[in-house]
Amino acid sequence: MTLFKLSVSNMKKSIKDYAIYFFTLVLGVAIFYVFNAIETQTAMLQISADTRQVVQLMSKMIAGVSVFIAFVLGFLIIYASRFLMKRHNKEFGLYLILGMGKRKVSTMLFIETLIIGLVSLVVGLLAGIGISQLTSVLVANMFDADMSSYSFVFSGSAFAKTCLYFAIIYVVVIIFNTFIISKCKLIDLFQNGRKSENVKIKNPWVSVIVFLISAVSLGYAYHAVITDINDMYMNDLYKWIVVGCVATVLFFWSVSGMLFRIVSSMKNVYYKGLNTFVVRQMSSRVNTNVLSISVICLMLFVTICVLSSALAVKNSLNEGIAKYARADVSISKTQSSDSIYYDEDEMGNDSETNDLLKKLEVTDGKSIEDVYSENNVDLGSYFSDYVDVHTYTCPTLTIRNYLGDEALIDSLGIDVNALSRFEGTEEIISQSDYNKVAKIYDKAEIQLADDEYAILANYRIFVKIRDERLQEGKEIEVYGNKLKPVISYCIDGDIELATQPLNTGVFIVPDSAIEGAQFAKEYFIGKYADQDRDVIQDSDTIIRNVSKKDELGGLITVNTKDNVKAASVGVGAIASFIGMYIGLIFLISGAAILALKELSESTDNIERYKMLRKLGVDQHMINKALFSQMGLFFVFPLALAIVHSVFGMMVSTKILDTMGAYDIAGAIGITAAIVVIIYGGYFLITYLCSRKIISE
Repeated sequence: MTLFKLSVSNMKKSIKDYAIYFFTLVLGVAIFYVFNAIETQTAMLQISADTRQVVQLMSKMIAGVSVFIAFVLGFLIIYASRFLMKRHNKEFGLYLILGMGKRKVSTMLFIETLIIGLVSLVVGLLAGIGISQLTSVLVANMFDADMSSYSFVFSGSAFAKTCLYFAIIYVVVIIFNTFIISKCKLIDLFQNGRKSENVKIKNPWVSVIVFLISAVSLGYAYHAVITDINDMYMNDLYKWIVVGCVATVLFFWSVSGMLFRIVSSMKNVYYKGLNTFVVRQMSSRVNTNVLSISVICLMLFVTICVLSSALAVKNSLNEGIAKYARADVSISKTQSSDSIYYDEDEMGNDSETNDLLKKLEVTDGKSIEDVYSENNVDLGSYFSDYVDVHTYTCPTLTIRNYLGDEALIDSLGIDVNALSRFEGTEEIISQSDYNKVAKIYDKAEIQLADDEYAILANYRIFVKIRDERLQEGKEIEVYGNKLKPVISYCIDGDIELATQPLNTGVFIVPDSAIEGAQFAKEYFIGKYADQDRDVIQDSDTIIRNVSKKDELGGLITVNTKDNVKAASVGVGAIASFIGMYIGLIFLISGAAILALKELSESTDNIERYKMLRKLGVDQHMINKALFSQMGLFFVFPLALAIVHSVFGMMVSTKILDTMGAYDIAGAIGITAAIVVIIYGGYFLITYLCSRKIISE
């Protein structure tokens, strides 16, 4: 009982020392619970079966990532406990001198760890349970789910998992602390803070050379990843990531040697106020923490890129649903072998294409409604509004001929030997059929003269190239009819139902240009008569089941609003949530490690600050000096991480383009706000705690 009272008394006296430790634990517990509670939180939402499967898959992947996160948090908590032990060194030494055994000291430390662990676990879980209710809103917004029957949800599985994982982490921490106490020497406990660091002054010329090497390496890596991203294989990307990591370490190593020399040569700055003290302290800290600062810089870089990308994907998916999924069903049927591109020389080995051509012979000439009628489904009866349109191909209008080899190589990064892949014919739709599609999608119709054409496209990379051809006034020939562009830009849209802008291009031509031609593909697009969710799901199942029959596989493709939403949003949602999960943990870890290093340095430098007071320096100047050196220490890794992120986001943008995530400015703004709140919060708490430490 005496040990318990002593432990509680020590905690009350050192409550500010526990601030960073407690703050980190609460954030870690809350985030861990929130992301592991996603499946339970979505159980009350009215979502489709496809979406439910996506959420279950996402929950399994998050469960796997949580194991990695637990290791990161475990390392972080052990690292934090080292600081707390360092703060209590003299106290533990005094207990040992007074006759208390190491076992009792370990027991007292165990009680302190247990109390702070339990309190932080309870507070973190309460915060996590509250925040997790907002997660339901986020998921509902992402999947366009109905929240009318939603109520407050507590996730028992997430609660149990959080308690289990953190219990294991605390046990490891307790074992670690006990081991450290058992191995410590009395002299070390009293002399630890008085040991002077043997800081070696680096040769300035060596530092300059290493700095130039690191700068050139980073510049070359930046250039490589932003210019060769179209051709780059993952092995090449890994290579430049490794180069960037090594160059980051070299950068901080060289700067630590140059910092003192550069600032000390600026006499007006160096001798102003306590700048002499601040610069020497800063130079010493960077010099002895090169690897730690480099790792924190890279963690912040990953945080900025991953969080921004995850938020950009989430935003684009929501916009894509509203913009491109404007009907309930789109069905397409291959009607002619002209729409199937294949290499005749390789047909003998292409069993999939051969099988498709054979199926085409069986259904040749039958419309989509005919096929469904043969399977006892009256397709038209399900819809209040629908259109049936056709597209064509023309042997003289191929993708390669229209775009040109130069554009394919320069803009798309296609290898010269791979240009034959673009020999396929372009898809063509008549003006009247396009206007039917535009009407059902609530888009503007188009008017063409007999010698004009337009292009319907929304896939960003192809839109850029096609816009260039349209601005050039490029003419095309369709079945002997020469046509010129009616406008100098692509019309934004698609024929098929979608949630992402992936249409590479469909040519809209006058009806007279394709009169008498054999259509290659048929599209049936409709809006259900009954918008009840259960009825929609039943109708989707009936319509999709017909397309799954063996004799139709590959010929008929069915896209339903729920289906395409679950497919595209599912991948994006998984990427978004896991990205946010890892990004937040990395941000907390990086900030916490920096904070703990600063607190540890403040503890070691108590005597130095005492000396400043004896020399007549007032507390205001000391606080200002402390703020300056801590600010520089926090800004140093963040500044280079931001530079890394500028080029990292250029690479991410290329990848995000394929998912239709074009507008990342908003996502970057939110990420910046998150970094300022969490990283800035750690800085503020660290400064206040350090100020208290040096005033002792």
